[in-house]
Amino acid sequence: MRALAEFAMKSRGRAVGAVSGFGVAGLFLPPVALLGSALVALVGLRIGLGQALLVIALSALVLGVAMFALMPEAPLFAGVVAGVVQWAPVALLAELLRRTVSWRSTLQAAAGVAGFGVLAVHMLVPDLESTWAEAGMRLLGPLVEGSETGPQELEAALRRAAPYLTGLFAGILLLSLTLSVLLGRYWQALLYNPGAFGEEFRALQFGRATSAATLLLAGIGHLGPVPLATELAFILAVLFFLQGIALMHALTFRQGMSSFWLVGMYVLLALAMPQMFLLLATIGVIDAWADIRSRLGPGSASGGQDGDNNP
Repeated sequence: MRALAEFAMKSRGRAVGAVSGFGVAGLFLPPVALLGSALVALVGLRIGLGQALLVIALSALVLGVAMFALMPEAPLFAGVVAGVVQWAPVALLAELLRRTVSWRSTLQAAAGVAGFGVLAVHMLVPDLESTWAEAGMRLLGPLVEGSETGPQELEAALRRAAPYLTGLFAGILLLSLTLSVLLGRYWQALLYNPGAFGEEFRALQFGRATSAATLLLAGIGHLGPVPLATELAFILAVLFFLQGIALMHALTFRQGMSSFWLVGMYVLLALAMPQMFLLLATIGVIDAWADIRSRLGPGSASGGQDGDNNP
């Protein structure tokens, strides 16, 4: 990982090559695209938004040409648009972190934008549930033909899930963008200020006000039931999922515990993501009120304060 970050930071040409390369690889293996986004974040955090946007523009052109060569039926601009849509939000989020030097402010702002996007979609799309159901049938319909799960059962399941899919999509997008910036920030610290990222991440705290908003929305969504409130609660839950992970890292670090516990946590995340997401988000919400890190002894931190942004 360090070698990749060093390679990309040697020159603009290498950064463009690495970002566009991972963009192309991501067409076939989507998780790989995260590395390209993280490199964009690294460039933005270290050099600034202007350079990050220049890398994005050049990489998007390369991605457009590559997509046209691999899939001639796709228009040339499709790859360019895909690159800009994928990388520009990461650059903006990295710039916000660079200016505020605060993970709390940065991620709360990102969650606010995601929530506004969900509200906008609900206002602009007349029959959102039918839209999601139709899109799901086009995507998944061919997969269930001839299977025990027929098209009617699939459509019924999609219509049950449709009221929540906009918020789910927004939350997953928020998590993806955040992971890209986290990895970019980790690389920045690794290259220019070793140890700074760990201190920042272990101190991640979103506070009682955000926790109360999450609980209120979740309660309204469940008791109403009001699907829109549940969607917004899920977006905020992404923040507390990250806080829960940060708390686990802080506990392990402060108590001198074996890293085996963290490895076990990430293995469980891979095997049971929905259950672990709910558990860690709940732990994060509890930590917002109990401030568990303040009980861990000298050197504990809370409030989302970050280290030096420009090593």
